[in-house]
Amino acid sequence: MKEAPKSLLQRLKYIGPSVIVTGSVVGSGSIVMTPLLGAAAGFTLLWWLLLSMWSKPIIQAEISRYIVVTKKTFLEAFADMPGFKTTIRGKTTSWLVWFMFFGVIPSIAGMGGLAGAVAEAGHAMLPFLSIEFLVISCCIVTWIILYWGSYQTLEKVLLAMVLFFSFTTLFIALSMQTTEYEVNINQIGQGLSFSFPTEFLPLALAVFGFTGISYGEIMAYTYWCLEKGYAQGKTEDIKETRAWIKTMQTDVWVTVVFITIGTLPFFFLGAGVLYNVPELQESLANNSFWDVDIIGSLQNMFSLVLGGWAKWLFIVLAFFVLFSTFLSGTAAFTRTITDYLISTGLILEPKDGRGKLIKLIAFFIPLLSCIFYFLMPNPISLLLIAGIWAAIGLPIVNIGALYLISKMKNELKPKQSTITILWMSLLLQITMALLIIYDMTLGF
Repeated sequence: MKEAPKSLLQRLKYIGPSVIVTGSVVGSGSIVMTPLLGAAAGFTLLWWLLLSMWSKPIIQAEISRYIVVTKKTFLEAFADMPGFKTTIRGKTTSWLVWFMFFGVIPSIAGMGGLAGAVAEAGHAMLPFLSIEFLVISCCIVTWIILYWGSYQTLEKVLLAMVLFFSFTTLFIALSMQTTEYEVNINQIGQGLSFSFPTEFLPLALAVFGFTGISYGEIMAYTYWCLEKGYAQGKTEDIKETRAWIKTMQTDVWVTVVFITIGTLPFFFLGAGVLYNVPELQESLANNSFWDVDIIGSLQNMFSLVLGGWAKWLFIVLAFFVLFSTFLSGTAAFTRTITDYLISTGLILEPKDGRGKLIKLIAFFIPLLSCIFYFLMPNPISLLLIAGIWAAIGLPIVNIGALYLISKMKNELKPKQSTITILWMSLLLQITMALLIIYDMTLGF
């Protein structure tokens, strides 16, 4: 058992889960949804994007606090939620766990959209390979990496990808300031004016669900915390446990920094460049977000800033960003679905551990993602489905965070100010969920 890091420098050396989560988050939301929001509304909804990125990490940190202290898995913790429960093979499970279990279906649909987006980027690089072939290849390669790799392998692969696309997007955003598309203080002011053009609400809601940390990443993060070793301290050792909580919190804020760096440049490029592309505006004017040629249209963000050659830089960047999201998301599903099956009693806990079951599920998730894509070969539509579901699930997880921390020892609970922010966040998430339900049933 390792001793918890004591200084900030030591804690920074112990980050890791943040890298994997960033690989999942800075992908479809950043490279697809975010620039489309900027292209549709200009800088007007900058405040909305910041709210989406910065309002959710506190939920992530507080649920992870409970996991670090109790050493339970996410679903073991949520099995104790008040309300309706089921008992199968001696496993008692709450209604909330079943709610999230059913949410796997739209989430995997989103993974199918990601596989399609990866394939479109690959087809742009290698036109002689069909998109269908590349979708299948993407799923097979992902399965191979997850079958033969480990947590450490995944962390190293995604760290390389995260660093690559983070520095590249920063470079492009800075280069933008030397062109006619430079962002000025007036545009930033407009973006922070809190105005909200309701005609872009469906896209804005999907962006809220698919940028920053969604409830799926919040859930997955707890498993990476356990595998990294944040929960190895003795619960009765308050000082040591607090040190591990602080290490986890440092990792969470590293996530925020990575996500902001990886997302904001795409919004600025969308609002500053794509907003002035007539061909794209024609589709967006009719709210035909699902009819947009993702890779073809978004290449303009780079080529108009750096020149025609930069479209190849975008294609390579898009491929790595989207594939890192698909890889990280699939890896998270292998842990969460394994825990779903065991915690609900549908499958008995393997005597030799969960490793073999995780590797088996690592085959089925890419397979199902592939099937979803071939049933609906439209990445934007699939991503919208997953993004909207993610926004609906957030208030449920927020309620869970408030309930779980109320059960902790006073010495390990968060400050009252943190609890107040969690309540404010809950009101925001409930508002988002109600808007989504209204839009889906009656429409705006």
